[in-house]
Amino acid sequence: MLHLGGRAVLHERDVGDVRLTDDLRAALREWVAVADAVRRSGDAHELDLLSRRGRQLALRVADALGRPVEFVDPVSGEVESIRAEAHTRPVLAPEPSGPIPWGTGLAVATFFAVLVAIADVVLAGAFAGAFGLLWIPANLLVTLGTAPSLWMAREVPFWRWPALGAAVGLAAAWVVMVLGLLG
Repeated sequence: MLHLGGRAVLHERDVGDVRLTDDLRAALREWVAVADAVRRSGDAHELDLLSRRGRQLALRVADALGRPVEFVDPVSGEVESIRAEAHTRPVLAPEPSGPIPWGTGLAVATFFAVLVAIADVVLAGAFAGAFGLLWIPANLLVTLGTAPSLWMAREVPFWRWPALGAAVGLAAAWVVMVLGLLG
């Protein structure tokens, strides 16, 4: 995919290719329209987003066509060869540039740890009051049910913090409940 003079250009043989869906063609047209406006604005953040979105669309075209495509960055003018990525996981969110916000992240994680720990202890306590020791398999089911979501969220820039807090909160709740059982 090339971006020349206000339009996305595909090689002539690719323009009518049935592997390019209507929504992909519409996304390319929309990107070109936005590219012109963003280039005129000159905002650095918007220009960065424009380049990233262009690369994403070029990757979608490469995936659809099953071969590499050339992408001309409308900001820098650099030409890149974008290859289809077979059998890779989609990126859930781009990694932000700059340092990791440890202070804010740990505050968010602490909030979620306390929230999840209290909620789990209260829920398991209510279940134990009604059904006795059946709270153990029920809480085990809750813990094992949330584990895959928490594991996947660890790679998403913001959501890694609530996931860390929820995991710590579940572990703390188990410790509190087991100690309550022993005491």
